[in-house]
Amino acid sequence: MLLNITDLHLAFHTGDERASILHGVSLMVAPGELVGLVGESGSGKSTTIRAALRLYGDEAEITGAIDVDGTDMIAADAVTQRQVRASTVALIQQDPRAALNPVRRIGDSLAERLVKVHGMRRPDADQRILSLLTDVGLSHPERRMRQYPHELSGGMLQRVVIAAALSTDPKLILADESTSALDVTTQAEIIAMFQRQIRERGLGMLFITHDLHLAAAICDRIHVLRQGEIVETLHRPDMFRTAQHPYTRVLVDSAPALTRKGTV
Repeated sequence: MLLNITDLHLAFHTGDERASILHGVSLMVAPGELVGLVGESGSGKSTTIRAALRLYGDEAEITGAIDVDGTDMIAADAVTQRQVRASTVALIQQDPRAALNPVRRIGDSLAERLVKVHGMRRPDADQRILSLLTDVGLSHPERRMRQYPHELSGGMLQRVVIAAALSTDPKLILADESTSALDVTTQAEIIAMFQRQIRERGLGMLFITHDLHLAAAICDRIHVLRQGEIVETLHRPDMFRTAQHPYTRVLVDSAPALTRKGTV
């Protein structure tokens, strides 16, 4: 199992105050699986993956079990946690511009991690980045490597960030609202790219979104998160038909229905 979270609880301490955020979250992602984590803004989706990667400091109280490809992230020391984040897992954030240095060229930003963290020679790193930018469907990849982030569109930058995520051959990808800011055409292209990479590389992916209908179209399984608690897990092929929890039904019914002109 690439990701196995069991009974995860998270609370933050500020002075004498204690705020409980996650309440017994459990989910799994296996190789070749695309698993959805769905919920409204503030439900705890991003918090769950940040807790799983141990990105919070001493102010966070974490209990439960987090296993990432055989590493116990609760018991692991800081060095081991960094190694897992550097090689095993790739996090794709919602805003690609926030993930890239605005004053560095695309090629320099993507190659730096390969050179400094993974010890690759710069020419080899450049060749790998060029190949990945081609794989993710970015036009004129040689030119893109010489450009700055502000010179690329949002969809192009999202492809760059995906290429960066794939550059270290991760086993697990955590995609945090990585398509929500894109137009529907670009969104479809990015999702098709995700599915191809999962199929070809045997990756596992946790796809985080507020769009239940999008998740249902692409995911093998969906966990519905509400106020820090998974209230329902939906499975293919009849995800919507089998949904029982009132909150899930609200998400299902929230999408507008297309009607013929003159009808309601």
